[in-house]
Parts: sequence; structure tokens; C-alpha cells
Amino acid sequence: MPGKRSNRKNVPRFYCPYCERRLWRLGSPKYFLFYTGALEIQRNVANMPRQSAVELAAKGVYVDNNAWIEEFLCGEHGKLWMKLCRKPDSKLNVSLATSHDWQKTTRTIHPETPNPSVGEFTYRMSRQASTKLIYSRD
Repeated sequence: MPGKRSNRKNVPRFYCPYCERRLWRLGSPKYFLFYTGALEIQRNVANMPRQSAVELAAKGVYVDNNAWIEEFLCGEHGKLWMKLCRKPDSKLNVSLATSHDWQKTTRTIHPETPNPSVGEFTYRMSRQASTKLIYSRD
């Protein structure tokens, strides 16, 4: 019985919310979500009692290691950012990442806003098409 102990069948598969085709992981880093208030911690972390949430909020920012944003690739729709949440039964809940989710992630800049360290002129020049770069043989 070859493959009896194989975990290959247990690999999670993710599907595009638009076309239901399989999504592929791009190997991007996981951007974990964080919560600051006791109510926010209790609402977003599974099975968290109110007293424990108050204690965690008193310590400062709580980084949830069971919720993160990761980049995936759909053959039809291109790159998608998905929010993954690990449930207590170790199953993953997958949804599209919203702008609110991006505001609650660690080490990230929102992908729809320009990089603050890039100047306005450089950003504008990188976004426009230039006819000077087209080479034609006449």
C-alpha cells in the first residue's frame, strides 16, 4: 500500500470567488492581522472570553496568528489577495481581503495606494505610457 501515510490529499485547495477556478499560492509572505480593543479581539478571535480579551487589550496590540492575508493567482483574473482564517477545527476560511483588512495587517502598505517613499514625479512617470520607448524599423 504505497502512499498510505501521504499527506498530499490533505493539502488545502482554494478557488477563485469570481470564476470558481483553482487558485495557486504565489509564495508571498503572510501578513497577519492585529487587533487593539477588547471588543475587537473578542469579536474576531474564536472562543475568546471577555475577560481574556480585556487582559490582552491592556497589554497593547494583539497579533492574531490564525488570520492573515496572502497573495494567490487565478489563471483568468490574475493576482488576488485573500484573507485566510484558521478555525479551531484547523480548517481554513477564505475570503477576499477588504481595505479594512489591509488596515489591520502587520508590515504592509495598502496595495492600492502609492509607496510614500516614492516622489510624485517618479510615480507619475512610471504610470504613463511613453511613445519614445517604441522602436520601429522603417
